[in-house]
Amino acid sequence: MVGFSAVHLGRIERGEREPSLSTLEGVILGYRSDQAMAAHLHDLALPDIPLAPTHYLRTYVQAETALAVNLERFQARGVLAAYIDPMWNVLSRNDLFADALTGIDDVGSAPVWMFSEHAETVLVDPDGERSWAVAMMKSALGRHRTSVQAKELVAALAPSSEAQRLWAASVNVSRGRDSRCLLHAHGTNHSGISYQLSLTDSIVAKHIRLITATPESYSGPELD
Repeated sequence: MVGFSAVHLGRIERGEREPSLSTLEGVILGYRSDQAMAAHLHDLALPDIPLAPTHYLRTYVQAETALAVNLERFQARGVLAAYIDPMWNVLSRNDLFADALTGIDDVGSAPVWMFSEHAETVLVDPDGERSWAVAMMKSALGRHRTSVQAKELVAALAPSSEAQRLWAASVNVSRGRDSRCLLHAHGTNHSGISYQLSLTDSIVAKHIRLITATPESYSGPELD
């Protein structure tokens, strides 16, 4: 959003400044904010949404047989699938998801994984995917900014100079992903593979979402 200070937005996100409704509407209209940014600014003006701790959500998801069966259905169709919380902590996943995201079980968090060495070897465009992840996390932090997960995510990414650089580089936020924007990854035998990502609300009351990645023929940049 051209002309809107990242410093000013950061103060609002950290609770250091209380935005008035007129300020928000002025920013939204004056700078022609997109829908995601408009929603984000309104989130910041409202009390944040409580979020159960990750360990509780993980226990809940893993105890639900129907959710496990759903993951296996995706597995049988060759689709990567996982249940995540709003901060993209992985609550449960199928084997294809873990195989594609090398090391995700050890890291436990998709955004933290994005800034790991594992991501460098998997993603064709790590910088682009990290920028999108940061935009998604900014949106989630606006809604759940006092949650334990929010504090843990910020602490986990704080040592990463790359995360800090991308965080400061833009005030963009995102609430999803265009289905036409494929994620490109390195496959086996130096080949590439492209994935169509989908995010759906699975258990709305507990803020649990399902992410799937459907493989397609590689259509990304030329590989070395």
